[in-house]
Amino acid sequence: MSTAGVPAWVHLFLDVPRARWQEAVGFWSAATGWATSPSRGEDGQFVTLVPQEGDPWLKMQALDGTEPRIHLDLDAGDREAALERSVSLGASPAWTYEDVPVMRSPGGLLFCHTLTEGPATGFARTDHDRVLDQVCIDVPPSRWEQEIGFWASITGRTLEEARTPDFVRLADPDPHGGLRILLQRLADDEGEVRAHPDFAVANRASETCRQVSLGAETVGVFEWWTVMRAPYGQVYCLTDRDPSTGRVS
Repeated sequence: MSTAGVPAWVHLFLDVPRARWQEAVGFWSAATGWATSPSRGEDGQFVTLVPQEGDPWLKMQALDGTEPRIHLDLDAGDREAALERSVSLGASPAWTYEDVPVMRSPGGLLFCHTLTEGPATGFARTDHDRVLDQVCIDVPPSRWEQEIGFWASITGRTLEEARTPDFVRLADPDPHGGLRILLQRLADDEGEVRAHPDFAVANRASETCRQVSLGAETVGVFEWWTVMRAPYGQVYCLTDRDPSTGRVS
């Protein structure tokens, strides 16, 4: 398949119930240690979390409704080619927002075809204690093979084995790096494909305490990750991965 329309950069969008917007923006700025951009959009419904170095990859959107969710923006220089590519791989149109096609993956995860604003300068591979660097796409078992094939093909990334058979990674892009993508096969077959953000943390116990002090709650503790819930309900994970390399410690 041609590489036309392969995304040059991927943004992770945290979609937040409007009633909890200010609380959510404050939480994620404190949790990541990143400043927030000025709000934008016709209702001030968009902000970007801006890291100290490198290009941003985390954005937020206020939505009507009560449930938080995740979507991805796939930035490409040729939107028509990107749209044609995604449809050929099994994506379906959901709606259009100001000329931006909003799509669903074969399993139902929302993503948008957005235009690049210029070449990426790079993803800051941090030497700090934590970084929100990864989206984990959660896939019901019956959709597993189709969904991992779709995301590998649409991003142009290579599938890599992870620590256990229920996870696969999409290889970090070269040369600039970018948002890391992990796929997890869920235990049950209910619902559509969904996603959650992951932090790489140097010390999971101390980071859990820090984020609880910001208003998060601990949902479950596992061998190399802890499931957390933000004050407004978004589930995310703290993982035993090196913040610089993204690999399991």
